Amino acid sequence: MATISLPILDGPPPAPDSGFTAGSAVTAATMIPDLLRVHPEARAVLDRYGLRGCGGRLGPYETLGFFARAHGVEQDRLMRELAEAVGRGLPAGGLVEEPASVADAIYARFFLAGIVMVLSAGATWGAWLLWNIGLSGSFQANALQSVNAHGMVQISGWVGLFIMGFAYQAFPRFWHTSLAAPRLAVAVFGAMIVGIATQAFGMVAMGDSSLAAIVATAGAGLQAAATATFAAQILATFRRSGARFEPYVGFVTAALAWFVAATIMSGWHTWTTMTAPDEASLVWYVATYQAPLRDLQVHGLALFMILGVSIRMLPALFGAPRVEDRRAWTALGLLTAAVLGEVALFLTYRLTGNHVLAAGLMLPWLMLAAGAALVVLPWRPWRPFPEHDRVCKFVRAAYGWLAVSIAMLALLPAYQAASGLPFSHAYYGAIRHAATVGFVSLMIMGFAAKAVPTLTGVDSRGLSSLWGPFLLVNAGCCLRVVTQTLTDWSPAPYAVIGVSGTMEVAGLAWWGFGIASLILSRRDGEARHDRVAAPAPDRIDGGHHPADVLDWFPETAPVFDRFGLTPLRSAALRRTIGRRVTLNQAARLHGISPEELTLALNDARR
Repeated sequence: MATISLPILDGPPPAPDSGFTAGSAVTAATMIPDLLRVHPEARAVLDRYGLRGCGGRLGPYETLGFFARAHGVEQDRLMRELAEAVGRGLPAGGLVEEPASVADAIYARFFLAGIVMVLSAGATWGAWLLWNIGLSGSFQANALQSVNAHGMVQISGWVGLFIMGFAYQAFPRFWHTSLAAPRLAVAVFGAMIVGIATQAFGMVAMGDSSLAAIVATAGAGLQAAATATFAAQILATFRRSGARFEPYVGFVTAALAWFVAATIMSGWHTWTTMTAPDEASLVWYVATYQAPLRDLQVHGLALFMILGVSIRMLPALFGAPRVEDRRAWTALGLLTAAVLGEVALFLTYRLTGNHVLAAGLMLPWLMLAAGAALVVLPWRPWRPFPEHDRVCKFVRAAYGWLAVSIAMLALLPAYQAASGLPFSHAYYGAIRHAATVGFVSLMIMGFAAKAVPTLTGVDSRGLSSLWGPFLLVNAGCCLRVVTQTLTDWSPAPYAVIGVSGTMEVAGLAWWGFGIASLILSRRDGEARHDRVAAPAPDRIDGGHHPADVLDWFPETAPVFDRFGLTPLRSAALRRTIGRRVTLNQAARLHGISPEELTLALNDARR
């Protein structure tokens, strides 16, 4: 095979019908599927930097320049290694593919299960509980364990499963290594699903049964074991990679610690509330431990993980400014002290009754605001990101809701003074909703809508803009936060508060069905790529597909042009019609002799 050099050139992205061939220059703007279709030997280089498992055999619809940026590899280095790989050509025995690993698409089961969770016992159940509140005109309308079971499913089944799926898929690729003990991920998934279902069943379905607390706590124990195993896998993967301990890794490591701690505390809190000897004891347990638990889950797990991933990915995905290391490390220290401080001060206040400690909560809340601002302000999310994408609006709105939730938290003492209430459960619940739905859920929706098309090999430019789900979830969250707060001042908002939950569920369902359909279509995409990657035959015959012939023998493209089959220049038509009709069928449709066409193609091949 002749040696082909790859000049390192810059230029505009190739048009969909550019017809990339063996003689085309490979640049930072070259699309990965175009490169791998013509030069499959380049796959090994891209796999080494994290392509494996992304987008099927031909990879995702993204440029080499974007790949280098997203995967943290120097662009010049990547292009040099690609040049060397293509220069060597295919090995004498052909390409030998590594066997598929469970880690290649482990995210899919976690994402799909998370969607099922949020559309069943998560947001949908929460909407039903909210309608009960609205119709009764009281936030005490629902049983405590029903509310807590809904919250547990939202955190473990929605937030937790998506974090796990993303981490298993993305972090090894960030660090240019493979997942440690990948089969453990399957066990972690099973333990999480069984644990969540068991804990929810024990909390709600078993009623006052003496076994209910044991069953629910056993489910929580399964989740604790799963989260500890997951955290150990991610840390072991980082350690084996030899990657530098950057600030975003510090955020991720802290988030893993919060995840394990929050899961253990959730199980303990479930046990104590379900075994409380009387109502007074139950109220005391809830008033003392429920707020610190939510702090660990929201300000610990969710906030730290989202900030860590954002520090790593927003500059790569959207061209946002990079957060300086010193600034990020300072933010990590402030936020860690803030979460530890708000948990410790609240517990000490409740256990001692010292109201000075309650007033001291303002300090960790201000530290929380300062730490988040250090990270987020350089990105200027109130302005469009330098590089537009359909998911940018989710990320920008999510950080807006984070600001709203922190501002409301800082204003809590002033609100209580104005309302005359010693503590407003409605206002505090509105703060939590702004954080969990407005910040966390919108961020999950945005990052999943960005990652899934890449992982399934779908060109996101042809997908929905997602304005419908975006507007529904934001409008629902806004209505919930406002009406819940106003219930402290008037009973009238109860009449519409249930509508907010229905709007959020509708938006999540719209988004969720779209994401699930992309994931479930992956198998079809892999089958198409299998046909592309089939060995080239000794002779072209009339039963072959035009697109396959062009993949095997790019030098036959002028023959198709000469016979008037110019639509095959379009990459989109090659992927569709070009793989559904045979050469004989195409020739007859265009009034061409099939024998003459195949003869000319074989001559060109030789």
